[in-house]
Amino acid sequence: MKRLILFIGVFGIMAKAIAFNPTALIKEANDDYKKNKFEQAIQKYQTINDSGYVSAELYFNLGNAYYKTNNFKSAILYYERAKLLKPDDKDIDFNLEMARSFTVDKIEAIQEVFFISWIKWIRNLMSVESWTKSGVALFIISLVSFLLYLLSGKIGFKKAGFWLGAVALIISITSLSMGYQLKYLQMAKNTAIIFTPSVTLKSSPDESGTNLFILHEGTKVEILDKVGDWRWIKIANGSRGWIKMLDMVTI
Repeated sequence: MKRLILFIGVFGIMAKAIAFNPTALIKEANDDYKKNKFEQAIQKYQTINDSGYVSAELYFNLGNAYYKTNNFKSAILYYERAKLLKPDDKDIDFNLEMARSFTVDKIEAIQEVFFISWIKWIRNLMSVESWTKSGVALFIISLVSFLLYLLSGKIGFKKAGFWLGAVALIISITSLSMGYQLKYLQMAKNTAIIFTPSVTLKSSPDESGTNLFILHEGTKVEILDKVGDWRWIKIANGSRGWIKMLDMVTI
């Protein structure tokens, strides 16, 4: 009897998984969005999101739907998630800035050292997949070039093979490094969006801590440390403080 119940349970889960069609539901949600039925579109997009389906397009559409309902904190959250997957997408950047314009906190970011900004700019030129494919392709080119260097009997070919292989190897390592950094940012969950209308940051991870400053919903923060339900965070201008995890949602 127990085996029968277990079989029925497993069969039910498999049938449900097969029955769920994200492509069809995405089309329905897109149709709702076009008809200005934004709440219905959000429900369907969230159903897809809750199923574990991940894509920049899904997050972007969710951001747009939340934006249309004036839920700017949720719009910012999903635009940020979309940006992690497609950092080179200009439409995501534009819509994210539009949503941010409706937030209360206007925080001026600390100017970074030029080479750090330069590295981030290069890293965001492509997605994780694009960086990885480029890195692997260039690594293969470097191997072929080094084989040419080792096997060729002509000095000209040996020089060309050596330098082409060296350059391709350096760029390959750089590409794979950029892809790794982007993947780490996606997996780390060390940034978040404030979801509480307003929250006071504390000097210590407890309610008795000194009040430092107030943040409002929609503000992006970086998570530096944690103690229980509290998180030590930093905002763009470098200010830091303790906040409860329930007041924000990780990107």
